[in-house]
Amino acid sequence: MEGSQEVNEINLIDLMFYCLKRWRWIVVCMIFFAVIAGIYKYQSTITENQLKKEEQSRQTVTEPVEGEAAPEPIVFEDPVFSAASFAVVGMIGGAGLVCLICCMSFIMSGKLQSENNFQEKFGMPLLGVIRKNESKKKIFRFVDVWIRKLEEGPYAKIPRKEQIKIAAVNVQAAIHRNPEEKIKRVMLAGTVSGDDVAEICEQLAEEIGEVTFSPYRQVVFHAVALKKLEYYEGVLFIEKKGESYERLIRQERELAVSRDVKVLGGIVC
Repeated sequence: MEGSQEVNEINLIDLMFYCLKRWRWIVVCMIFFAVIAGIYKYQSTITENQLKKEEQSRQTVTEPVEGEAAPEPIVFEDPVFSAASFAVVGMIGGAGLVCLICCMSFIMSGKLQSENNFQEKFGMPLLGVIRKNESKKKIFRFVDVWIRKLEEGPYAKIPRKEQIKIAAVNVQAAIHRNPEEKIKRVMLAGTVSGDDVAEICEQLAEEIGEVTFSPYRQVVFHAVALKKLEYYEGVLFIEKKGESYERLIRQERELAVSRDVKVLGGIVC
């Protein structure tokens, strides 16, 4: 495909934050495996100690044969200490298992997991990154906020509405970049549900009043939307991180280019 190349490199920092964002699953699995491992070791230690007691009783009853070495003293294990040690191993194993599953999901899902190298991946500029609405009802929400600040740095302090306005300014600049191209109608398109990006589409239309924006359409999935693409001078793609498939993003861009529609860029939310 002209103007773009498929970037298959895995960014370890993105992978790390992908796993950190699933910290609740990691904690739950750590507790689950710790309890299972602890209970198993506690029961097995009690059983072993019982067998040792029986062996000790037999040694007490049996008289030692002259010339034979005395049997070694039998040592009983503390079931609580053994269970606690195994619980720690179970916690580490549970965390490792969840992280392994997350890594496999990150690598094999084919979804857009990061906005890094967006232009190299898809052959179009990234015009904005908009944080998704976060639920305030989540337990220990402050941990999610802390992880987001680590990942985004100073950008995490920008409110969502301001992020949309920044994206709108970039879209406006992309529309007017070439004075010879008269772009008056822009299609908003992507591969996710229109309800997920309705707020962004509405605010873009409000911020850029001199251009007519279409409702959000999925040109890859609907023939009618693909047909209507020909009636617009430009197209803006809005995709969701963790939901949009990279293969489909490349496909929709190719559909626009093949119809001589100006690809303004993409917004990731």
